[in-house]
Amino acid sequence: MTTGRSRAAQARDRMYTAANWRIACLLTLGAFVGLSVAAFATGILPGDLHVRHDLIERNSQLAGQLARVVNVGGTWRVLLPAMILLYLLSPVSRRHWWLWSAVMIVSSLIEHSFKIMVGRPRPSGFALGFPSGHTTAAATFAFVLIYLTSRERLSAPVRLGLQVLAIVFMVLVGWARIVLGAHWPTDVLGGFLLGAGCATAAAWWESSRSDGSAARRP
Repeated sequence: MTTGRSRAAQARDRMYTAANWRIACLLTLGAFVGLSVAAFATGILPGDLHVRHDLIERNSQLAGQLARVVNVGGTWRVLLPAMILLYLLSPVSRRHWWLWSAVMIVSSLIEHSFKIMVGRPRPSGFALGFPSGHTTAAATFAFVLIYLTSRERLSAPVRLGLQVLAIVFMVLVGWARIVLGAHWPTDVLGGFLLGAGCATAAAWWESSRSDGSAARRP
Protein backbone atom coordinates (compact mmCIF):
# COMPACT_ATOMS: atom_id res chain seq x y z
CA MET A 1 0.00 0.00 0.00
CA THR A 2 2.84 2.39 0.85
CA THR A 3 4.47 1.73 -2.48
CA GLY A 4 1.18 2.27 -4.26
CA ARG A 5 0.60 5.60 -2.50
CA SER A 6 4.18 6.61 -3.16
CA ARG A 7 3.82 5.93 -6.86
CA ALA A 8 0.52 7.77 -6.96
CA ALA A 9 2.11 10.75 -5.21
CA GLN A 10 4.98 10.72 -7.69
CA ALA A 11 2.52 10.64 -10.57
CA ARG A 12 0.62 13.60 -9.12
CA ASP A 13 3.87 15.52 -8.61
CA ARG A 14 4.88 14.77 -12.20
CA MET A 15 1.55 15.99 -13.55
CA TYR A 16 1.72 19.16 -11.44
CA THR A 17 5.27 19.93 -12.55
CA ALA A 18 4.47 19.28 -16.21
CA ALA A 19 1.39 21.52 -15.93
CA ASN A 20 3.50 24.38 -14.58
CA TRP A 21 5.98 24.11 -17.44
CA ARG A 22 3.13 23.83 -19.93
CA ILE A 23 1.64 27.08 -18.64
CA ALA A 24 5.04 28.80 -18.81
CA CYS A 25 5.54 27.54 -22.37
CA LEU A 26 2.14 28.64 -23.64
CA LEU A 27 2.39 32.07 -21.98
CA THR A 28 5.87 32.88 -23.27
CA LEU A 29 5.28 31.59 -26.80
CA GLY A 30 1.89 33.31 -26.94
CA ALA A 31 3.49 36.59 -25.87
CA PHE A 32 6.23 36.10 -28.45
CA VAL A 33 3.75 35.58 -31.27
CA GLY A 34 1.80 38.65 -30.16
CA LEU A 35 4.94 40.77 -30.03
CA SER A 36 5.97 39.46 -33.45
CA VAL A 37 2.64 40.51 -34.96
CA ALA A 38 2.99 43.97 -33.41
CA ALA A 39 6.56 44.36 -34.71
CA PHE A 40 5.45 43.25 -38.19
CA ALA A 41 2.48 45.62 -38.23
CA THR A 42 4.01 48.77 -36.74
CA GLY A 43 7.79 48.43 -36.99
CA ILE A 44 9.34 50.31 -34.07
CA LEU A 45 7.13 49.80 -31.03
CA PRO A 46 6.27 52.34 -28.30
CA GLY A 47 9.16 52.67 -25.88
CA ASP A 48 11.83 51.33 -28.25
CA LEU A 49 13.37 54.74 -28.97
CA HIS A 50 13.12 55.99 -25.40
CA VAL A 51 14.54 52.86 -23.72
CA ARG A 52 17.32 52.53 -26.28
CA HIS A 53 18.28 56.19 -25.90
CA ASP A 54 18.37 55.97 -22.10
CA LEU A 55 20.45 52.81 -22.04
CA ILE A 56 23.00 54.13 -24.52
CA GLU A 57 23.24 57.69 -23.20
CA ARG A 58 23.52 56.77 -19.53
CA ASN A 59 26.24 54.17 -19.96
CA SER A 60 29.88 55.03 -19.44
CA GLN A 61 32.82 53.94 -21.54
CA LEU A 62 33.44 51.18 -18.99
CA ALA A 63 29.87 49.94 -19.48
CA GLY A 64 30.46 49.82 -23.23
CA GLN A 65 33.57 47.71 -22.72
CA LEU A 66 31.65 45.41 -20.39
CA ALA A 67 28.88 45.11 -22.98
CA ARG A 68 31.37 43.93 -25.60
CA VAL A 69 32.60 41.23 -23.23
CA VAL A 70 29.12 40.14 -22.14
CA ASN A 71 27.94 40.11 -25.75
CA VAL A 72 30.06 37.03 -26.44
CA GLY A 73 27.86 35.12 -23.97
CA GLY A 74 25.16 34.88 -26.60
CA THR A 75 27.41 33.12 -29.12
CA TRP A 76 28.47 29.51 -29.65
CA ARG A 77 31.94 30.38 -28.30
CA VAL A 78 30.46 30.49 -24.80
CA LEU A 79 27.26 28.47 -25.10
CA LEU A 80 28.80 25.37 -26.68
CA PRO A 81 31.41 24.91 -23.91
CA ALA A 82 28.70 25.76 -21.37
CA MET A 83 26.46 22.98 -22.70
CA ILE A 84 29.34 20.49 -22.67
CA LEU A 85 30.18 21.46 -19.08
CA LEU A 86 26.53 21.07 -18.13
CA TYR A 87 26.49 17.53 -19.53
CA LEU A 88 29.66 16.67 -17.65
CA LEU A 89 28.40 17.96 -14.30
CA SER A 90 24.68 17.15 -14.44
CA PRO A 91 23.45 13.54 -14.49
CA VAL A 92 19.90 14.80 -15.09
CA SER A 93 20.95 16.67 -18.23
CA ARG A 94 22.62 13.54 -19.63
CA ARG A 95 19.38 11.53 -19.44
CA HIS A 96 17.97 13.51 -22.37
CA TRP A 97 21.07 15.28 -23.64
CA TRP A 98 19.74 15.16 -27.20
CA LEU A 99 16.65 17.13 -26.14
CA TRP A 100 18.62 20.04 -24.67
CA SER A 101 20.97 20.08 -27.66
CA ALA A 102 18.02 20.05 -30.05
CA VAL A 103 16.22 22.89 -28.30
CA MET A 104 19.29 25.11 -28.62
CA ILE A 105 19.36 24.43 -32.37
CA VAL A 106 15.60 24.65 -32.92
CA SER A 107 15.31 27.97 -31.07
CA SER A 108 17.96 29.39 -33.40
CA LEU A 109 16.14 28.13 -36.48
CA ILE A 110 12.86 29.65 -35.29
CA GLU A 111 14.63 32.92 -34.54
CA HIS A 112 16.03 33.11 -38.08
CA SER A 113 12.62 32.27 -39.57
CA PHE A 114 10.89 35.02 -37.62
CA LYS A 115 13.56 37.53 -38.64
CA ILE A 116 12.51 36.92 -42.24
CA MET A 117 8.77 36.89 -41.53
CA VAL A 118 8.75 40.04 -39.40
CA GLY A 119 11.30 41.82 -41.56
CA ARG A 120 12.13 44.63 -39.11
CA PRO A 121 15.55 46.28 -39.59
CA ARG A 122 17.96 46.85 -36.73
CA PRO A 123 18.62 50.35 -35.38
CA SER A 124 21.68 50.64 -37.61
CA GLY A 125 21.92 49.21 -41.11
CA PHE A 126 19.52 47.02 -43.02
CA ALA A 127 20.08 43.65 -41.34
CA LEU A 128 16.95 42.11 -39.84
CA GLY A 129 16.72 42.29 -36.08
CA PHE A 130 13.55 40.78 -34.59
CA PRO A 131 14.10 38.71 -32.50
CA SER A 132 17.66 39.05 -31.22
CA GLY A 133 19.63 35.87 -31.92
CA HIS A 134 22.13 36.40 -29.10
CA THR A 135 19.31 36.92 -26.62
CA THR A 136 17.32 33.95 -27.89
CA ALA A 137 20.31 31.65 -27.43
CA ALA A 138 21.14 33.04 -23.98
CA ALA A 139 17.52 32.77 -22.82
CA THR A 140 17.19 29.20 -24.11
CA PHE A 141 20.30 28.14 -22.23
CA ALA A 142 19.26 30.04 -19.09
CA PHE A 143 15.84 28.37 -18.89
CA VAL A 144 17.27 24.94 -19.66
CA LEU A 145 19.67 25.48 -16.76
CA ILE A 146 16.85 26.65 -14.48
CA TYR A 147 14.85 23.51 -15.25
CA LEU A 148 17.76 21.12 -14.83
CA THR A 149 18.88 22.64 -11.53
CA SER A 150 15.32 22.19 -10.27
CA ARG A 151 15.72 18.45 -10.94
CA GLU A 152 19.20 17.93 -9.53
CA ARG A 153 20.16 16.97 -5.99
CA LEU A 154 21.28 20.40 -4.87
CA SER A 155 20.88 22.35 -1.67
CA ALA A 156 18.33 25.15 -1.85
CA PRO A 157 20.96 27.96 -1.71
CA VAL A 158 23.03 26.40 -4.51
CA ARG A 159 19.97 25.80 -6.67
CA LEU A 160 18.71 29.35 -6.16
CA GLY A 161 22.17 30.79 -6.79
CA LEU A 162 22.52 28.96 -10.10
CA GLN A 163 19.06 29.99 -11.22
CA VAL A 164 19.67 33.64 -10.35
CA LEU A 165 22.98 33.53 -12.24
CA ALA A 166 21.17 32.10 -15.26
CA ILE A 167 18.68 34.99 -15.26
CA VAL A 168 21.42 37.60 -14.73
CA PHE A 169 23.41 36.11 -17.61
CA MET A 170 20.40 36.24 -19.92
CA VAL A 171 19.54 39.84 -18.97
CA LEU A 172 23.12 41.02 -19.37
CA VAL A 173 23.34 39.59 -22.88
CA GLY A 174 20.13 41.42 -23.81
CA TRP A 175 21.42 44.63 -22.23
CA ALA A 176 24.65 44.33 -24.20
CA ARG A 177 22.81 43.96 -27.51
CA ILE A 178 20.95 47.24 -26.90
CA VAL A 179 23.97 49.16 -25.57
CA LEU A 180 26.06 48.09 -28.56
CA GLY A 181 23.37 49.40 -30.90
CA ALA A 182 22.68 45.99 -32.43
CA HIS A 183 18.98 45.73 -31.50
CA TRP A 184 15.85 47.53 -30.45
CA PRO A 185 14.67 46.73 -26.90
CA THR A 186 11.70 44.77 -28.25
CA ASP A 187 14.11 42.69 -30.36
CA VAL A 188 15.69 41.68 -27.07
CA LEU A 189 12.32 41.11 -25.40
CA GLY A 190 11.32 38.90 -28.33
CA GLY A 191 14.51 36.90 -27.86
CA PHE A 192 13.78 36.45 -24.16
CA LEU A 193 10.26 35.20 -24.89
CA LEU A 194 11.26 32.88 -27.73
CA GLY A 195 14.18 31.34 -25.84
CA ALA A 196 12.08 30.87 -22.71
CA GLY A 197 9.23 29.39 -24.75
CA CYS A 198 11.46 26.85 -26.49
CA ALA A 199 13.23 25.80 -23.29
CA THR A 200 9.99 25.48 -21.30
CA ALA A 201 8.49 23.42 -24.12
CA ALA A 202 11.37 20.97 -23.72
CA ALA A 203 10.95 21.05 -19.92
CA TRP A 204 7.22 20.37 -20.35
CA TRP A 205 7.95 17.34 -22.53
CA GLU A 206 10.68 15.98 -20.26
CA SER A 207 8.81 16.50 -16.98
CA SER A 208 5.63 14.86 -18.31
CA ARG A 209 7.60 11.73 -19.24
CA SER A 210 9.83 11.46 -16.22
CA ASP A 211 9.68 8.02 -14.63
CA GLY A 212 10.65 9.32 -11.23
CA SER A 213 14.22 8.05 -11.47
CA ALA A 214 15.71 11.53 -11.80
CA ALA A 215 17.53 12.99 -8.88
CA ARG A 216 15.23 14.34 -6.20
CA ARG A 217 15.51 17.52 -4.17
CA PRO A 218 16.89 16.93 -0.68
